[in-house]
Order: sequence, then structure tokens, then C-alpha cells
Amino acid sequence: MKTVVLFGSPRKKGNTIQLAKAVSDTLKKKGSSVRILYLNDLNIRPCQGCYACLKDGVCKINDDMKDIRKYVVESDLLVYATPIYWFGPSGQLKLAMDRSIAFMDEEYNSRVKGKKAITLMTCADEDLGTCAPCLEIFRKTFDLLGIDWLGSVEAPGCTDKGAVKAEYVEKAVKLAESAV
Repeated sequence: MKTVVLFGSPRKKGNTIQLAKAVSDTLKKKGSSVRILYLNDLNIRPCQGCYACLKDGVCKINDDMKDIRKYVVESDLLVYATPIYWFGPSGQLKLAMDRSIAFMDEEYNSRVKGKKAITLMTCADEDLGTCAPCLEIFRKTFDLLGIDWLGSVEAPGCTDKGAVKAEYVEKAVKLAESAV
């Protein structure tokens, strides 16, 4: 099984990486190849809404999204990892998600139908309701693309570095185990 992690945090050593590493390490132990894409290090421009990509699935913008697209297409499992910013995914992840229109064809059929996904979120707030709008964005995105959403880990109370509680790391491990 091939996995790509779309890592949306600007901090490689923050809280979100704890969940991403738990999932990544678990998947590797189960024999999956895992590639983590640090979206903050990549050049991803905003979608221009031109729909030129619908014809052949290739965006006319020449940036790093072409590589992200390749890894998504090659992968069986997609992991979306993000801190919650203003009730949604980070801007880094949102840019990649917006460009996912290229995974649709001219009749709006998905080119990635049947892939599986899990989501990992961290937030400073103790209220899990803070993650609800982001969860809805993921749900609608996966429904449109025909992606089978296997589950999510939302870790609240992540105000300080290393603040992800062990119970959420363990939940991420169990989610990864169930994905294989």
C-alpha cells in the first residue's frame, strides 16, 4: 500500500507532526510506503477557477502541485494533517485541496474515486466543536471525489509544543492500523 501525507502545518516540529508520525510509523510497520509532503516547503499557487484541468486532469499552473497530484494518484491512502486555523484547515493544505478540482473530469466524475483518506487535526481550543467546520469541509471534499473517509483524529488543547495528549496519539495509531 502506498500512502501520501499532505502535511499542512507550517511547523515541522509542532503538534500536528506527532499525529502524522504516529500514523506514518504505524503504516510503515505494516508494510506501507509513506511519503510526507511538507506543503509549507512547496510552491502551491491558488486555484484560478479556469477549469482547464477538467479536460485531462492537468492544471495549467506550473508549480509543485504537479508533484502532489502525481503522489496522490499513485497512493492508495491519503492522510490530511493540519492544525485548525479559524475553524478550517491551514492555508497550506487548503491551497492543495482547492487545486483538487483537477481530480475531476469534464462530467465531474472523480479520477481518484475509491482511494481512502484519514484526517488528523490539532487545535489549541479544548472545545472539539472547533474542528466541526473543518470536518465538514473534509467530508464534502471526500464525498465529491469519491474517496472513502476512514476516520479522523481531532486533538484539542494543543497550545504548547508537544501538547498532544497520549490518548490522541494512540487513537491515530489505531486509525492507521485499521487503514491497512
